[in-house]
Amino acid sequence: MKQSHLRKPTAKALAGSGKPHIFICCLLLLTCSFSFGVESDISCLKSIKASLEDPSGYLSLSWDFSNTTEGFICKFLGIECWHPNENKVLNIKLSDLGLKGQFPRGLSNCSSLTGLDLSGNKLSGPLPEDIGRILAFITTLDLSSNSFSGKIPPSLSNCTYLNVLKLENNEFSGEIPQQLAQLKRLKTFSVANNRLSGPVPNFDGSVSFGPESYAGNSGLCGGPLKPCQ
Repeated sequence: MKQSHLRKPTAKALAGSGKPHIFICCLLLLTCSFSFGVESDISCLKSIKASLEDPSGYLSLSWDFSNTTEGFICKFLGIECWHPNENKVLNIKLSDLGLKGQFPRGLSNCSSLTGLDLSGNKLSGPLPEDIGRILAFITTLDLSSNSFSGKIPPSLSNCTYLNVLKLENNEFSGEIPQQLAQLKRLKTFSVANNRLSGPVPNFDGSVSFGPESYAGNSGLCGGPLKPCQ
């Protein structure tokens, strides 16, 4: 009696049989991630609108959350998205709108944000101590010409992608955190016209900022300024 021979499934066949399941799992993961990102970014903008005073009504007129079409927040005033049909915020540019209030902590929900410009408003109070976590992937940060006060948070040094940091024309006091010298990508930097004192950060040779970056702070010294006593 002949013994029947069963063909063993090859490794290729076994791998092929699992492909549909792998594809479905990946699709579900991407969908969940996309949905979370969309909801997160919408929540981010809702929080900003709720936390800021808007005397001129710029945000009230433009930021309408009753519209739920795909990419609707990308049409808001001052909002740039990664893609016009995807609710993922790339940049927020709300300069010179007369906005009042403190730094909006809800920005932490804009998880893909790379640019923030709140310059030329009437924002006040201290910056969050954990601003480096809130704006983890930021490349451009312009908070100039407001009324922010208190110390410049050392955690800004955790924003390792920063190319532009503009904090001039505010009411910051105390010393400039020496940790900012760790920002190796920084190309534009200004803390002019504040109430700062003490030594300026010791940026390495690959980055050079002139005295204009520190002007209007009589208590600063070192670097391109007068030697520290």
